[in-house]
Amino acid sequence: MAINKYWEDDFDENDYDDLKEAHVERERLRQENSNVGWIYIGLDTRNDREAKIGRTIGTPGSRAGGTQNRYYALLCAFKIRDGVHPSTIELIEGAVHEMIERDYERMRHPRTGRKTEWFSINSFFAKQIVHDFLYEKFNQYMHCYHCHERDKGVIYSWEPPIDSGRVRYQATDLSNPPVAYECSMPPGCGADCDCWG
Repeated sequence: MAINKYWEDDFDENDYDDLKEAHVERERLRQENSNVGWIYIGLDTRNDREAKIGRTIGTPGSRAGGTQNRYYALLCAFKIRDGVHPSTIELIEGAVHEMIERDYERMRHPRTGRKTEWFSINSFFAKQIVHDFLYEKFNQYMHCYHCHERDKGVIYSWEPPIDSGRVRYQATDLSNPPVAYECSMPPGCGADCDCWG
């Protein structure tokens, strides 16, 4: 489903039985239609043993080509809830850096010697441990849910499309297998996942 920039114009709280139900639906639509605020992981396509871990209050695209390294690419991005203050996003990024730096070397800029956002860690492994850390420590700020069927936290995420078509920065459930948000509400999603069985 594509992001609807005009969801607020289409939303009518009178379509719901009570104000609480309308509020829950409004918040769900707000989060689903937000494409700003992410913790992202980038890589150098020549060396998957290094990962760049950063944040953006914009879309992941704002970090897709910001480097002079033509081999740099975004691997994934984890969606932060719409409405989280930029200073909180900065704190989350700092906590992720600190967690990674405990076990992996943080690279320094060759000329200045300053710490960079690059770490000596396999980028695909970084994706998994950053996801788990964000869900465990910062789930209140992440666009996420807990899948009771799999006893797993899932953060809505973005990965680049396989085809070279137009890139849309929309957070989706990239867990395997994905679980529909309907699993969280009676009567369930209708799939054979026993979400309300």
